[in-house]
Amino acid sequence: MKFIKLLTLFALTLLVYSCSTATAEKFQETDEEATIAVEKVVQGLFDEVWSGHDETAITKYQTDDFLLLEHGEVWNNDTIANWCENAKKRELQFERINNFERIAAKRNGDKLWLAYHNYGTFKLDTVSFKSSWLESVVAVKKDSVWKLELMHSTRQSND
Repeated sequence: MKFIKLLTLFALTLLVYSCSTATAEKFQETDEEATIAVEKVVQGLFDEVWSGHDETAITKYQTDDFLLLEHGEVWNNDTIANWCENAKKRELQFERINNFERIAAKRNGDKLWLAYHNYGTFKLDTVSFKSSWLESVVAVKKDSVWKLELMHSTRQSND
């Protein structure tokens, strides 16, 4: 009788363990899913912060110690928030549309780097112009959320 109880307990323990392992594996993010998630973070950042000038969205997409290396300058979250505030005060308010083209991505656990082309179209009434940048980001995943830790941006000529 003791043997049957022990065997039953062992079988239940094994069942619970195997179910929890299968569930954890089922929800594990692939490298491509992680890359797409980080691309969505980049898109959201550009749409809300750089196009929408919403400094309150910075912490949604960037870590507290985020750095932007922007064409020879070092920016942090405070620099970007100040830029948003000043952008709202500009007399001319161009609409900015952002498009990205992935070059490469590599994931190492809860860190991922992504290199991409950033294409911006700026419109005001009938006036339109384009700019482009070569950029890369390092993203970290904490508490199931991807955020940008570092961005490097270099303007490209629009020949």
